Amino acid sequence: MRKLWMLALALPLAGCYTVNQAGLGNFITQTVQPGMPLDQALVRMRAEGFYCNTSTAGTVTICTRNQERLLRGSCVERVDLVRSATSAQTLGTIDVMETRCAKL
Repeated sequence: MRKLWMLALALPLAGCYTVNQAGLGNFITQTVQPGMPLDQALVRMRAEGFYCNTSTAGTVTICTRNQERLLRGSCVERVDLVRSATSAQTLGTIDVMETRCAKL
């Protein structure tokens, strides 16, 4: 019975978000790569829960994803997808920005 009680306490904590900037960078580089079609990169980012501002103006598409933290507010992960200098339909570079968390 004690093991069941401990498991019940641990399960809600298992879903807690902690900031792992290096892990986010690795995850993004496995999800999208420079040289791929921008439309394909956007589909992959959206499948991973990111909202991407797809304005046709400018060379940067900003993608953000909110992560909720238990009792400490939310964090926003941001990835900038930069269009290629030679083709507006191709992903040039990927900038993984610092994760920002609300201060409570």
